[in-house]
Amino acid sequence: MELRSNRSALGISQSRLARLSGVSRFKICTFELGSSSLTAEEQRRIRLTLEAEADRLLSAAAKINLDHSDLSERT
Repeated sequence: MELRSNRSALGISQSRLARLSGVSRFKICTFELGSSSLTAEEQRRIRLTLEAEADRLLSAAAKINLDHSDLSERT
């Protein structure tokens, strides 16, 4: 799991990921540093959280594009 790169690509801090996933920030930090591993359950919770955040961002981007096209059609 490329946690740091996936998390960074979504613009999510370790603290936010910890809050949303229920996995401690310390555990996320040490995993990203290669000092510890995550349980299968922790990996599942983090993966679901990252997927939900990606979906949220895609939904927001789609709304922005729709809003932008709506403005273009009015002018």
